[in-house]
Amino acid sequence: MLPRVMALLLLSGFGLASPAGADQWSRTYALSGKADLWMSTGDGNVRIEVWDRKEIEARLDTVGYTINEDFTLIEKQTGDRVEIEARFPAIRWGIGLGRRSLDFVVKIPREAKLDISTGDGHLRVASVTGEMRLHTGDGGIEATGLDGRLVASSGDGRISVTGRFDQLDIHTGDGSVEAAALPGSAIAEPWNVRTGDGNVTVRLPDGFKANLSADTGDGTVTMNVPVAMSGRLSGSHVRGSLNGGGGSLTVRTGDGSIRFERY
Repeated sequence: MLPRVMALLLLSGFGLASPAGADQWSRTYALSGKADLWMSTGDGNVRIEVWDRKEIEARLDTVGYTINEDFTLIEKQTGDRVEIEARFPAIRWGIGLGRRSLDFVVKIPREAKLDISTGDGHLRVASVTGEMRLHTGDGGIEATGLDGRLVASSGDGRISVTGRFDQLDIHTGDGSVEAAALPGSAIAEPWNVRTGDGNVTVRLPDGFKANLSADTGDGTVTMNVPVAMSGRLSGSHVRGSLNGGGGSLTVRTGDGSIRFERY
């Protein structure tokens, strides 16, 4: 009996007797010009959707977290710039039981500037036109139907992007990468696609111009696009030009294969 009583006291002391509840928050921000959204969401997942309204609508649903108890929700608007932050304490006391999640769903106009970061969550973005920076410390990134400039990074997660790009900079420490450039894409600034450990697939439209550099530490490079090779031929290192050459396209993986395909 004594061990059982001690166990119950320990559970009570650490707040483990029952999981925390759910919480919700939402707000709408009116805009007069181009949307400029900055978010830092702690461990939260983020999904960005577009709509035809001249405003930003942000919604947060939590499970196992309570706003202003487990974390502080900070939000403000300055002109057309909206900032939303889920700020957690540096030290988190107690141990939670059961499912815990933060899920942000944000609706924005199609043309926007995005700067979104999460420590441990997934990012999903669709159909945005503009300049976009996406980062997750430990999670995946999925972005489709984009148009513009994209910088996307993950400490440990898969990245998959599709769009018409002027700039493309992708990096993940550990995960596969799939990048599809739609017709009309062109290298206005150097493109970089890198992973520490994973396969890379790059799909390019017909007529895409680039000076190509592709390297894998442990794998092969497969070219299903026309390339004029230069330098010493190797199955794991490729240098060459696509359609007469153009801007710099660099692809690297520490451990995995690289494939170039036609879109």
